[in-house]
Amino acid sequence: MKIVLTGSLGRINQTLVPKLAHAGHDVTVISHNASRSGLIKVFRATPAIGSITDEAFLTQTFKGADVVYLMLTGIMASEDIYAAATQQAEIYAAAIKVAGVKRVVNLSSVGADLGPEVGSLYMYHLIEQTLTTALPDVDITFIRPTAMYYNLLSSVPTVRKSHRIYTNASLEVKNVWVAPVDVTTVLIQALTKPTAGQTVTYVASDEQTYLEVASALSKTLKMPDLRVSQVPDEVMQDHLITAGAPAAFAREYVKTVAYQRDHDFYADYRAHQPRLGEVKMADFAQVFAEDYRNRQVIK
Repeated sequence: MKIVLTGSLGRINQTLVPKLAHAGHDVTVISHNASRSGLIKVFRATPAIGSITDEAFLTQTFKGADVVYLMLTGIMASEDIYAAATQQAEIYAAAIKVAGVKRVVNLSSVGADLGPEVGSLYMYHLIEQTLTTALPDVDITFIRPTAMYYNLLSSVPTVRKSHRIYTNASLEVKNVWVAPVDVTTVLIQALTKPTAGQTVTYVASDEQTYLEVASALSKTLKMPDLRVSQVPDEVMQDHLITAGAPAAFAREYVKTVAYQRDHDFYADYRAHQPRLGEVKMADFAQVFAEDYRNRQVIK
């Protein structure tokens, strides 16, 4: 199959690209960074260097593809993430139409079934809505991963400094986590074994409360006093901004976590419950510990 992937060599594509190429597929990887070309070629794929905001470039790159994989990148810094997400979806849809692509896999997110009340994740609702409306004759699989394990790596500095993880989430409600490699497994299925129509597939690896997360990390780090502390929304927002997150995104992200805390956020996920993947929280704890040790060495 001729497969075109957006997302350069991000966390998911680092495993997705070589697996697809090894299976004999003709893989093209879109990246805005020309320095990625060499590694893309090492993975036995073809680099296509250009911007995902360039409709003409996308149209040319998509031509002849059996399936195109779409994802959202570079939105966090936008002043209006919702307008930026909608605009990107419109660009994708226009290029797909002109290129004549009949099969699309879109990396969406848990929470895409909800409205503006869900904060930052609402941008995925807008993307799904735009693609569904603009491409009625295209088979589209929306892949909705849950919370990525690697987001927890943002807590490494506070774990090092005060043996604490801070969050505005509930500490006792089960959150659903996923590893990129488990997302890759589902993506390969979606890309190479097409499903007719417009469908949704959730992806998850483990279900753990923040208290259980802290316990797993405590054991792996051999840090018995590691704790997780719940903080008010405004404190979490200030913390994110101090850590470098754009203010507009920080506000909407905190709103997302608050919605998860106060509402039945996972209702649609449970209604379409996927089989959990292979990578558990205990496995990710080893990744967290390695990152923790590496930052110690760097300092």
